[in-house]
Amino acid sequence: MKKIFTTLDELLEKDLKLKKKFNKEFKKYQNRPKPNKKLKIGLKYIKKYFNLKLFLKRIENYNYKYMDEGTMLHRIINYGFEADEVTKIWDHLDGTEFDNLHKLAEDNKLLPKITDNFKINDALGINILTEEVDKWIRTTLLYSKINSTYYWFIDEYNYKKDLFGNCLYLKSKNEKTIWNKMFKFIQKTEKENKPSRSANIK
Repeated sequence: MKKIFTTLDELLEKDLKLKKKFNKEFKKYQNRPKPNKKLKIGLKYIKKYFNLKLFLKRIENYNYKYMDEGTMLHRIINYGFEADEVTKIWDHLDGTEFDNLHKLAEDNKLLPKITDNFKINDALGINILTEEVDKWIRTTLLYSKINSTYYWFIDEYNYKKDLFGNCLYLKSKNEKTIWNKMFKFIQKTEKENKPSRSANIK
């Protein structure tokens, strides 16, 4: 990966056009209508209105090989809906539903639960535990039916620093190519970090 975590400020300073667009959208966000106390949003709503094509396009534009803060739940909401809907969802997402969705994201089950387009081909978790670091790295290979493409995601959970990150590390239509690269990444990670435990988490 080019960087373990990329902050929003760093990203915006590198792209002035994006910064201008962000400031405009942030101003709109600040002036948004007050949340409707009667409206509760959860898994059912997200599943019904999730825009798969928009999601596939945006994860390549914004999240390709950059470990953004947040889990797959953040990717799904921020990239699978238009801007106004994203604001609406975050403003009205029920607290209990958020906890359940977050748990599904941590357990590697959220994206296939939102859409039947994705099938989990493989998932491996690597636990790196030292005096300085308590980190869980997960590699997940998903197959997308809509475009016959394999998507390899990496998640990092740094428990001592309370950081959660997720990125799309690679995509390919060639299963053998992506499997080989994924296997080499796992070998390298295990060699460099001497993990205390690795586990298949399909």
